Amino acid sequence: MGFIAKLGQTKAYKRLKNIGKKEENKELLIHSLTALIVRVCGAAAAFFMNIVVARYLGAAEAGYFFLAISITAVLASIGRIGADQTILRFVGIHNAMEEWPEMHGVMKKMISWTYIPLVILTALVCIFAKPIAIHFFHKEELQWPLFWTSLSMPFFAGYNVYGMALQGIKKVFLSVTALKILTPVFLILFVVILPPKNSSDASIYYAIACLLNLFLGLFWWRRNATPTKEKTVVNASVLWQSCWPLWITAIMQQLTIWGGQLTAGIFISSDQVAQLAVARNTTVLIVFILMAVNNVSAPRFAAMYRQGQMIKLKKYARNSTLLMTVVALPITLIIWFFPGYIMSLFGKDFVEGIWYLRILAIGQFINVITGSVSSLLIMSGHEKDIKNLRLINGFLAIVLAVVLTAFFGAIGSAISSAVATASFNLMAVGMVKKRLGFNTMSLFGFS
Repeated sequence: MGFIAKLGQTKAYKRLKNIGKKEENKELLIHSLTALIVRVCGAAAAFFMNIVVARYLGAAEAGYFFLAISITAVLASIGRIGADQTILRFVGIHNAMEEWPEMHGVMKKMISWTYIPLVILTALVCIFAKPIAIHFFHKEELQWPLFWTSLSMPFFAGYNVYGMALQGIKKVFLSVTALKILTPVFLILFVVILPPKNSSDASIYYAIACLLNLFLGLFWWRRNATPTKEKTVVNASVLWQSCWPLWITAIMQQLTIWGGQLTAGIFISSDQVAQLAVARNTTVLIVFILMAVNNVSAPRFAAMYRQGQMIKLKKYARNSTLLMTVVALPITLIIWFFPGYIMSLFGKDFVEGIWYLRILAIGQFINVITGSVSSLLIMSGHEKDIKNLRLINGFLAIVLAVVLTAFFGAIGSAISSAVATASFNLMAVGMVKKRLGFNTMSLFGFS
């Protein structure tokens, strides 16, 4: 009788375990589809925002607007001190373990660390906007767009912080909406309702859009994060050990992303800067699937690694790489074979930038087919490896951008950006193999 009871308990346990796995898979599928759908909306919102801004402003004024955003994006990454990924990692871990006081403690500490440097940077850029525009970028008309976009830096950083925190508690829809959709949608509405006369007007609209996004991000976090009255002292040294490598990483990542455009702002005309900007922003359509998968996967990477589920982690990472490649390939082919039509959507002044679009598309496609390599390394505690790779690649990106843009103009800038993007991800594939023991690109024949 005891044996029968024990057998029944074993069967019941197996049934419960299978049910648990099915529920986990169901949750993963729902979150993945949600992230994918919202990311599509986010990519579409960013794409249409660029079309609207470019058509209302024209190539020259749009160039000043996009260049100002590029500058402030790099500066905002400096001010955020690597908070985004640190918040994602630790909020995800504490949420999974239902450690609510620790989760809120992490948020309070990281926000306090973030805003002091951001306010200082904002003040400095506002004060020195004119000399930066004239003496560094040789474009006096850049002064006021730079002034107004610099005011958006604390708001931009704030909604990114809350967006990553929402991702950590698996609120995928709200996270992606805050990170990728609200700001371009608000900006489109402002531009359509009150058409801007110049790039300064558009920059004011951008700052207001970021502020509204911050308010909504804060509201969603307070509404969805499990509240607690219990207070705890978080280990600041542990957070800092995660933060400072990611801080360097974030700066170098921004230099990789924006280095070509910033350098182009020094060497080439505003019209070509605008063409590069819309080409770069269009190729984001290729990587939206990578961003969508990362939104869902990052907290799971952290949990799987912490629980020692390496086989499960390997399978999950490889399957996600295959999914991303299948989705990104047709988009890349459309961009490569129909660049003239795509660039004409922004206006007749942008059609000359078709080769910028093609070149940048290649770099972004390599970004996708390498898989979620950065997220894997960060969520498994290998932030220093990412930092080292970003340092190497960041310097490479700057050198390539300066040399190629100086000699070949805008086409050199596009080549430097594509090479920098591809080289980092290929190096990261090797680091994942070294640290975690598997290759995310195995489906392409690499062991």
